[in-house]
Amino acid sequence: MTGQFTSAEHFHITLTGKGAHAARPHEGIDVIVIGSHIISALYALPGRSGPLALGITRLSAGNSWNVLPQTAEIEGIVEGQSAQHAAQITTLISGIAAGFGATSEIHWQPTETSTA
Repeated sequence: MTGQFTSAEHFHITLTGKGAHAARPHEGIDVIVIGSHIISALYALPGRSGPLALGITRLSAGNSWNVLPQTAEIEGIVEGQSAQHAAQITTLISGIAAGFGATSEIHWQPTETSTA
């Protein structure tokens, strides 16, 4: 990718599903699986949506080895973003979460990052 991005936005996604014991995953809504789908879909956007650089920098969920967590958080940065990209990304995230029966919240925060 060439050029210089002058705008960047940090995003923070909160996914809410339903916790369950790992031996009974059918009783829960697995936010780790949902988060994985969201991350894969987000990484498929650059190059298909115009000049856009995207990075996932944090995924956090749960605190037990045998329990599916109820919530997960994903954070990252998007550079070269337009209002159209923000709407597309927000719609993509909420659609994937809803498709699995979970809810999502996404918060955008401008940054002053630029890259060459």
